[in-house]
Amino acid sequence: MDIQLISGVFTLAEAEALLTEIIAVKIRFHENKIRTIHDTEEDIKHSEKRIIQLQERLQKALQKMREAGKENMVLNAKIEISTHRQLTP
Repeated sequence: MDIQLISGVFTLAEAEALLTEIIAVKIRFHENKIRTIHDTEEDIKHSEKRIIQLQERLQKALQKMREAGKENMVLNAKIEISTHRQLTP
């Protein structure tokens, strides 16, 4: 199953705001996971690393969008949903 989350042409300001908010939701997910779920230290470190990656990628994306010097940006985002099977050794 797929969910088409974003598909369209946006002004630079709209695109920046939309991308920033989407990334912020994912960062909050990891922050809440660190605070509320008693995961292993390895899981916590993974979430901390992922937060840093998301922040860095957001800044790079915003910079590239601004450097493009265009008034409009095309954004597409799709969520693909499938089941995950654990591989047995």
